[in-house]
Amino acid sequence: MKTNQIILLISFLFLVSCNKKYEVKNDDVAPPENAPADTLAIKEKSSKKESINLFTLTPKKGSDIAFLSLSDLYPAATNDTLSLPQIEKMDKKTALYFTFDKNYRTRFLSKIEISETDSLFVYDYAKDKLASFLIKNLKTSAMLNGDASTKNWPYQSTDYRIGFEVNTKNLKDFSQDYKNALVYVGKENPFVEKQMMPIVWKKITAKEYPDEKLKKEYKKVITNALTGSSYFFETKTYQYFLQEYTNSNKIIYARRLIVTDVKTPQNETNEIIIDKLFYQKEGISLSPLNYSEGKNVNQWTGKLFKNKPAVVFGFENASFGCPVISIIDKSNEEIYLQCDNRRK
Repeated sequence: MKTNQIILLISFLFLVSCNKKYEVKNDDVAPPENAPADTLAIKEKSSKKESINLFTLTPKKGSDIAFLSLSDLYPAATNDTLSLPQIEKMDKKTALYFTFDKNYRTRFLSKIEISETDSLFVYDYAKDKLASFLIKNLKTSAMLNGDASTKNWPYQSTDYRIGFEVNTKNLKDFSQDYKNALVYVGKENPFVEKQMMPIVWKKITAKEYPDEKLKKEYKKVITNALTGSSYFFETKTYQYFLQEYTNSNKIIYARRLIVTDVKTPQNETNEIIIDKLFYQKEGISLSPLNYSEGKNVNQWTGKLFKNKPAVVFGFENASFGCPVISIIDKSNEEIYLQCDNRRK
């Protein structure tokens, strides 16, 4: 066979193999108009992934239900019939709150990687109360988000919180509206009991506050600020120092927290472990100091998790966004609660 014929034959075989109808993946190609889209499979920018997912409970008004929203892990897109049934086919009252049938529940558990054999743990660190419930015994429900208007009927899938319901009779003696309750879903209880305590602040002089230079990012916040009151609290392990900053009208708009370890024969210096600045900004205000307004308690510290160092929190109030728990460790780890606090 001549060389030219051989080349032509090889070229022909190559073209035939390339023309076989293999499906080529192309992320830029839109699906057919009538094809249902699995919105949870679409890659979107996700929120910060926490080392442990913690949630909050919301009382459902006029009922015996405490609702746990997992929508931060299971967001529904507009008119997503794979996450929620068709709302427009319900009557308006039923659509305010409804439970899932088996198919939607199975999909929900699968997407958030929760098993029927997992448990839901509720720990109230203020009351030192712990309750646990098997997932298989809890209903999965959808509750209309508080920001949604009942005038916007039919509601969109994004108007809902999706999660579990817990009967309030099983949460007796917990804090009012479950203000101090944290929720975890998984195989084992991550909480340590009887180790949390409210911080009792004691006023100190400015000279007693640690002489530690401000971080550059902190200087920008408190430029032209006046130094206000200083406070101190101590445990067997840590010392807590709090410095307030005010404006010209003596209104407090920032507080700096420094936590050091306690001096011991083995450790003769108070090493700074964390240095944080809390300040007022959009959607964030400063929490009152403990017992400054009657019996009000906001700041807490102690051992909260089995596999983590001690924590400290309660310095900020969030009108939108979610509260944060600071780990007392040089890693500066912070855990934001998955509180489904939406702002529209």
